[in-house]
Formats: sequence, C-alpha cells, structure tokens
Amino acid sequence: MSIQLDRYAPPGPVGEKFLNALGPIDLIMGPAGSGKTVCSVFKGPKIASEYWPVCNDGWVRFKLACIRDTYRDFARTALSTWYEFFPIGHPFQVEHSGGQDRPVKHVLRWKTRRPGYGEIPVEFQMETGAIGDANVEQFIKGYEISAGWGNEIDMMDKRVPGLLFQRTGRYPRVEDIAPQELERVSRDGRKTFDRMGLSYEPNEIILPRIVWGDLNPPDINNWVYEACIKEKWPGYILHRQPSGLSPNAENRVGKPRSSYELEAATQPEHIVRRMVHGEFGYALDGKPVYPEFALQRHRADSPITPREGIPLSIGLDAGGSPAAVIVQFLPNGQLLVLREICAQPGTGPSRFSEMIYEVLISEFPAFAVAEAWGDPSAFWGADKQNDELSFMETVAKALSIYIMPAPSNEPAIRQEAVRWYLGAPIDANTERMQIDPRNDMIIGGFAAHYKLTKQASAGETNQLAVAKNMYSHPHDALQYVCLGHRGRFGVIQDASQLGRPDNVVGMRQRRQQKRPSRDRMQDTKLW
Repeated sequence: MSIQLDRYAPPGPVGEKFLNALGPIDLIMGPAGSGKTVCSVFKGPKIASEYWPVCNDGWVRFKLACIRDTYRDFARTALSTWYEFFPIGHPFQVEHSGGQDRPVKHVLRWKTRRPGYGEIPVEFQMETGAIGDANVEQFIKGYEISAGWGNEIDMMDKRVPGLLFQRTGRYPRVEDIAPQELERVSRDGRKTFDRMGLSYEPNEIILPRIVWGDLNPPDINNWVYEACIKEKWPGYILHRQPSGLSPNAENRVGKPRSSYELEAATQPEHIVRRMVHGEFGYALDGKPVYPEFALQRHRADSPITPREGIPLSIGLDAGGSPAAVIVQFLPNGQLLVLREICAQPGTGPSRFSEMIYEVLISEFPAFAVAEAWGDPSAFWGADKQNDELSFMETVAKALSIYIMPAPSNEPAIRQEAVRWYLGAPIDANTERMQIDPRNDMIIGGFAAHYKLTKQASAGETNQLAVAKNMYSHPHDALQYVCLGHRGRFGVIQDASQLGRPDNVVGMRQRRQQKRPSRDRMQDTKLW
C-alpha cells in the first residue's frame, strides 16, 4: 500500500518550509494550535519516502527517535497526534510495542515512488524516549538513528539537540546503502557541514544528519532564544509562524481567528503574548513597560549599516551604571538604534567618556554628532563656585560635544517618546523603529526585562515605578534622546492626537475655532 503524503496540506508557508527543510537543526515555533506538531509528525515519513537513501536490496530504511521530557506529556501531545494519523492497527503497521509510561516502538511499511526507481518499499521505525532527570549524554548515547525529533524541545536541556544530532545519520549502515545513493546524499551532507563551519575530507561520505523540533514560544531566557536569536548557533534554523491574529496566520482550518480572539480576551497578558501572538515571553515578576514591542517587527534581521549623510544622535544616562545609545533619526521619521554602550557599576565620567569615544572613532568615524541629550539630574551636584563639572559636563568636555539636559525626567513622558516609534509602521515595508540585533540590553529590555516593579505590576501602588536593573540604564538613555529629539511639546501633542489623522482636530481646538473673536463681534451690526 502506498502512503498518500500529498493529501496532507501544511498549515501555511512557514509550516511548508519547515516540512521540506533538511536540517541541520530545524525548529518550528508559533502560537498554540498553529499545526506545529502535525508538521513534525509528517516530516519523518516525508523524508523517508522522498529523500532517504535506498539500500542495496532496494528498500528504504529509516529510524526516527522522538524525544520528550516525560512519557506522560509525550502521550498527551506528540504521541496522541501520531496515533491520530498512524493509529495502532494501521494498515502500514508491522509491529507495535510499549506505551503507558514506557517507550513506544512503532514499525510501519509502505511503498513510495522515486524518479529512476519506480515503486520502492519503505520501512519506518518510530521510537519514543523521555529524558526526564536522566543523564542527557548517557541517555542519547544509546541511539543509532536516521533522524531525531524533539517535541516541545524548549523544555529540554540545551544540549539535547546537539547530542541528538551526533546520533543521526547512523541508520542504516553505510555498507548497506547503494553506492549511487551514497554519493547523492553525501553532496547534501557536505553542504550541511559547510553551513556549520565543519571540515571534511574531499569526497568524504557523509550521511544526512537531520534533527527537528517544535515548540510554543518560551521565555526570553530560554536556550532557544540564545541559540536562534541572540547568538545564532551554527546549524540552528528557527521557522517562526505569524501571530494567530495576523492575516497570515497558519492552520486557520484547525484553529480559526475567533478562537485566538477568545484567548486574547480571557487569558493573562503574558500568555497571550506567547500562545496567541507567538512572541517570546517575559519574566513573570513584572509587566513590560512596552507591550507594543514585537521582536519580529522591531529587531533588524542583520546588523544595521548607518545611513551616510545623516548625523548621529546620542542619549546618555548617568547614575551608578552609566549607559549611552547611538541612534539615527532618518528624514522619513524612522529611528535606527545603532549601538548601546553599557558601563559597569561604579564607572566614572572619564572612563565612560573613553568608552563612547572608542565606539565613535572605530565604528562611526565619518559621522557628525548632531545632538546629544542626557539625564537632567546628572547636570546637578557640582560646585560651580569652585569650577567643578557635573557628570554630564565632564563627558561633554571629554567628547567635545554639547550635551543638553532632556526636556523632562518624568517617566511617563520619556516612555511615551519611545512608544511613538513602536507604533504603526511608516508604510507597508518600513517599521518606525529598527534595532541593530547586536544591542542585547536594549532588545532584552524591550522583550522582557525593562519592566514595572512587582508592586506596580500587581496594582499595589499608584506609582508605576520601573525596576532598576542592567537593562534600565540603556533604556533610560534611549528615552532621553527620543524625548530630546522630538521635544516635550511634540510628545504631548502626538499623544493627545489619540491616533487621529492630522486633519482631525481635538475638542478643545474645535471649541477655540468656534469661539467668536473680538473682531468678529465688532463687525456685527446690532439693530
């Protein structure tokens, strides 16, 4: 009997790309109900049927290890989905064993068609394993498999994908594979090694090594964020599905928009962020100051090249851990956050000036500085009668730039100055804010750690105080430069518009327009 893979429709473009990807390590991440697990279920049979090498006896033999943290969670999620499409007693089944808190082995056989071969038989083995508290290295060491699948892979140790990858490409044995097939798949294997920066001998036989995993977005502190966003570990490819409320949302047949809207209206904000919008989560000990921030929208895909002919703007925060940000305000209204400079606690103005100077000279040598705005409180405290300089005055003199105090130190106005750049895009292709991906503190603060204190988050105080940490200092610097550039009145004016177009006026302005002037009263003739 032939397998009908063509009857399975991927949930969308991202799911289809993930389904057809051949590693090295492919992870699909999206909101709840976006079809990730079903994609993972069909990925193994698809690779076996359409790609895996044919053995000398004309058979395709494929062994998949599906790993989860516990067997009970496995039975509830991945195994349940597997049985939905390949139930016990399926016509393809030749062997089934295990279950109920122990490993499962499911052996299936079917026929597939390959160009140049015609119809060929496939033997597919699916084995399950749960790591739990076991020694990761010792647990995975026993596998000799074709490929590996990690279900809810973010819940496992960060070593699992790499160790599992090492155990792939070991089934079937090299001597059992047809010579022409060895050369075909070795070409792809060598390409995989190239992508990972690994070396090999010329014409070396390298069997395919493929690992994949599915997951809902974890917390920003999870290793998946580190591997795929922050550090980009070699070989890791993250396939990100759109928000469940996006026009491009995937698996609409399985989960309609109304289901996501219901969840968005009834679930806590941090759950909605992950399970509805598909964004990385944030620590639960405080609400983020900027819930409008979206990693996919506002973080640039690659390092930003400064725009020639446009001067730089600098924001500076003093205090125990001084910080600075270097940005560009483009003529179209876009803000480019180019560079953050974060000093260690106790850094004085002289050393802080040196840090800024080194960055300006090494990374922006041909750019003028148009404006610099600093923490207003850092301009105080000096003994003027004895010609002492304040923190900001010292930095300004060392850098030979004029630093102005920001128009206000009121947190709400400062944050509003930044929030404007997180709003609606300038056009269909241009976000109002783009952040260079190397700015870890700015991005980490937006996504998770620039947050309200526990008391403010819980509504136990009227003061919406921000938690002071290493992320807050560069964010304060960003607020100062945004507020200084736009001006206090501009920030308030934009906020008062409440999203109205420029040709729509507020009620106060309308009343003033209607109020008769003295000239009009004098022109009126009374009979």
